[in-house]
Amino acid sequence: MKTIRSKMLLALCAGMLVTVAITVILFIRLIDDLLLNQVKHQLNEQTIKAVHILNTDDMDSLDSDSFRFFIKDTLFYADYFVLDMQNKVVASSNADEVGTRMNGFPANREGILQLHNTKVLYSEARLIHQPFRVILYSPLSSLRALYIPLLRTTLLSIAASFIVILLIGLFAVWRMVQPLNRLKEAVSTYEPHRMSKEPFLQADHTEIGELISTFQLMADRLQLHHRHQLEFLQNVSHELKTPLMSIQGYVYAIQDQVLPAEQGLHIISTQSQRLIDMVGKLLQLSRLESVDEEWPVTQVDLRSMLEEAVYLLQPGAQQQQIQLQVQGESLTVDIAAEQLFQVLLNLLQNAVRHTNGQVMLSLEQPDQQPMDWMIHVDDDGPGIAAEEQEHIFQRYYAGTNGVTGLGLAISSQIASRLHAELVCGTSPLGGARFTLIHYRIDPASSV
Repeated sequence: MKTIRSKMLLALCAGMLVTVAITVILFIRLIDDLLLNQVKHQLNEQTIKAVHILNTDDMDSLDSDSFRFFIKDTLFYADYFVLDMQNKVVASSNADEVGTRMNGFPANREGILQLHNTKVLYSEARLIHQPFRVILYSPLSSLRALYIPLLRTTLLSIAASFIVILLIGLFAVWRMVQPLNRLKEAVSTYEPHRMSKEPFLQADHTEIGELISTFQLMADRLQLHHRHQLEFLQNVSHELKTPLMSIQGYVYAIQDQVLPAEQGLHIISTQSQRLIDMVGKLLQLSRLESVDEEWPVTQVDLRSMLEEAVYLLQPGAQQQQIQLQVQGESLTVDIAAEQLFQVLLNLLQNAVRHTNGQVMLSLEQPDQQPMDWMIHVDDDGPGIAAEEQEHIFQRYYAGTNGVTGLGLAISSQIASRLHAELVCGTSPLGGARFTLIHYRIDPASSV
């Protein structure tokens, strides 16, 4: 009983059986109360009749045939006996009881008692001018016999209702499980590399329809991820192939003595280092996405960190006649300094690579909540098109120049781990602006 269908049917049957049991019990009690009330009423009337006979005639005038009544078209006879003040039977429908004593007979006007090992329903009345009391009674067994046809009819109607409800439940379960089975078949045969414009499954507005829509969104994301991964592999393969072909070409040139060995070895060394850098970035990006590594937090001055990054790149920038500047007041923060410095170097290197002659690093403390501080890296280069700004940090994105950049994807991953956000926009200098926005966090949370 592990399937949803079997569990729902089991729950439905269990609920119906419990409902039937409660209904039968309540029905029996209701019928019992109704019949007892009717018999009590009839016995009271027959007792009044017996008192009237005793008041007008003698005790020999009493006869069981006189005390008859109908319940549900069934004829009942009421037996009787008359007691004196000492609870001695002076008259009875059963002649053998005359002269016996009814010790412990209750003083209630009506009720149920055990008489001759039989439960009876009785009614009592006292004579006004004579020291006697008359009791009429009827066995409960004859009354309970009326339950059988009523109970049979009730059980038949309940059984018919049970079958109808069960059929309706089976149909409802089938309708409910059918889309789940379709979803299971669609998921089992789904392949991300099979691009299709048709929807995963047709979804409605029910809870199962929402589940199908969720799977549809998941399938779309898997297809997008697969497509980006293919594009990334193609671009990376192309970029890896270029230095490899260059290395191979210079090796053949050295072997054929077409080029001097010193010149060829320099090119081979440069291209080998390029390969090492690319593979290192790929490994770092993979590690950032798959390993939850602990980064040590230290206290640093952000202004000093910006000046240090400029100091490292200043010689290369001066050779290209590029001016590097830092703006902003000193600000001491607790953060993973090594990772933050890596992000700053990546952004600054990109800016130096694409600027015309000026790069500005600025530190800002905004008043907006929950922003904590921001670092802007501006250049006066050609900038980044608006349609590329929202995709440039994607891992598999290739720019309009066809180059797959991993540095920005790595920087974005590091920024996310630092509780920050890396965004791209247009610089006041006319080129691109990369902004690292750090948000206020709970001091107890870890980096």
